[in-house]
Amino acid sequence: MHRKRVLLAAAALAWAGVAQGETLEITGEFPANNREASFLESISVDRFGGSDGSALQIAIERALGGSQFELLGGRAGRDTAEGSISGSVSSGVDESNFRRKEKQCVSKDDKGKCLKDEQVEVPCKRRIIDIKADIRIVRNTDGRILYSQPKPFREEVEWCRGGSPARTTEDVIEGAIGDIAGSLRGDLVPHVDTYKIRVRENTKGLSKEVANRFKELVKLTKRDARGACSGWDAMQTEAAGHPSLLFNLGLCAEQRGEFEKALGLYQDAALAGANEGREGFERATRLVAGRADAQERAKRRRG
Repeated sequence: MHRKRVLLAAAALAWAGVAQGETLEITGEFPANNREASFLESISVDRFGGSDGSALQIAIERALGGSQFELLGGRAGRDTAEGSISGSVSSGVDESNFRRKEKQCVSKDDKGKCLKDEQVEVPCKRRIIDIKADIRIVRNTDGRILYSQPKPFREEVEWCRGGSPARTTEDVIEGAIGDIAGSLRGDLVPHVDTYKIRVRENTKGLSKEVANRFKELVKLTKRDARGACSGWDAMQTEAAGHPSLLFNLGLCAEQRGEFEKALGLYQDAALAGANEGREGFERATRLVAGRADAQERAKRRRG
């Protein structure tokens, strides 16, 4: 048994080492999911219908704070904002009783040890909370609807005699309203992320000498990412077309903010057999769009 535990622990450590690998840290701006709505300069959050409409209105105002939008309120805001957010939200709570069989001790000895278990029916409750929010954004200058999305939420919990749900109904609804507002922010606001992408280490197809130098550069990324990238760049003649080299060069270009160059390298890496190249290509495409959107917003602000 001890040997088995040791082997399992060793396997877990080995797996963790493989999973972590060497990475490059990158910072980039990604576009909003709804690019056209994200170009609005000023926006007002109008009244929302439904019993929880006021709560959602306030949550959206808070969620959009600190974003690229100038938030305007009141009648003046509705009259002058370039865009307006409106909609409705309804919530329903349904509680019902049911019975469930559970194993319980029905006989104990004088020391409290269970002598006999039986399946016993116990009373239980089920609570279902449904929230349905519909949100739309209109560009006031021409009346065009730029955004129209449903934002549903559903939670179902059960508990039996002696238990209780982890959160009250009020807490669940409040949390859901906040999540819906946060989801809207994710649709409308571009975001800057810092993330780590694992470099490709596979050296299959390279000569032993070139493979060893390639692996040393992989290790170098821990303390000198720029130096590792320069080393890979210098290997392009002797390792031309190798999928790992192409992918890592794409990663280096992405780290430097050369997203268009990264696009081409990732595409070549994918064609050469690096599956990671497809994901890199998609990410670089979004980074190109994010930069273009930021430039477009700046241009519109300048008039």
